[in-house]
Amino acid sequence: MTTVDAQLRAAHENALVVPRPDLAVITVTGEDRASWLNGLVTCDVAKLERGAARYGLVVTQKGRIVTDLFVVCGKDALFVVVPARARDAIVATLEKYLVMEDAEMTKDESLRVWIAHGPKASAIEGAAPCDVTGLGGAVIVARELDASALTLGDRDGWEALRLERGVPEFGIDFDDKTYPQEASLEKRAVSFDKGCYLGQEVVCMLELRGHVKRKLVPFVAEASAAASIARGSAVTDDAGGEVGSISSAIDSNGRAVGLAMIKLAHAGAGTKLHVGSAAITIGDPSGSAAASRSDPNRAASP
Repeated sequence: MTTVDAQLRAAHENALVVPRPDLAVITVTGEDRASWLNGLVTCDVAKLERGAARYGLVVTQKGRIVTDLFVVCGKDALFVVVPARARDAIVATLEKYLVMEDAEMTKDESLRVWIAHGPKASAIEGAAPCDVTGLGGAVIVARELDASALTLGDRDGWEALRLERGVPEFGIDFDDKTYPQEASLEKRAVSFDKGCYLGQEVVCMLELRGHVKRKLVPFVAEASAAASIARGSAVTDDAGGEVGSISSAIDSNGRAVGLAMIKLAHAGAGTKLHVGSAAITIGDPSGSAAASRSDPNRAASP
């Protein structure tokens, strides 16, 4: 089994391919598949070229997140990658908006998903470029994958990588009560240049005229504090007032890193806060702004 450190090296220097059995595929076919789906997700599907992918969201009419997803463009179909546990519910939700369009959704149990991370991820056969970490990345939807020459990751490796890079995960760091801006996904998952989509009015209003009351932000702390920083731990200010809570945390390379949902007034980079007796600093755990401001739809360098 590949160690977590080796997986992180692969993601930074080459490519780390993580099997994702927790993800499932909805295949969308029909002449209107792109235009129909484009009206239901936050990412721009209309401009999606064959062999490429986009990261986006489905939101309610009130702008709250239903799920995150990847959309991969194939030759004659769009492959929508969603959490497996929610796939049936997502299909039922989308079907409500399928009326006269020439589009059909099917669930193909034989399709599997791998997410590749790293500067050489997009060079893997069958990979659809989509970068979620700022290191380069791609989505692979296939029935099988020749992994003989690849570095395969596991859940532990992905957890270390995503928290190192400040990448939130649906169901852990944000859920169906969260707005895209609260989850800090407005730059990663939302197109503000595309046409109308379900929930667009609220999402755009929050972006252009208002602000959310809380924000999911990365934090860092000394490794000695890692044992006391766990999911659900309260985050407090200097006066002891509760200002948020930890959603993810891990001990990584001599320090504790993770994500926390914090009241907006305390969510600025460099803010010093507390978890019990441990001090934490709000800021990008990767040491640069790449992870929080990267475009997940750009191609990785080969």
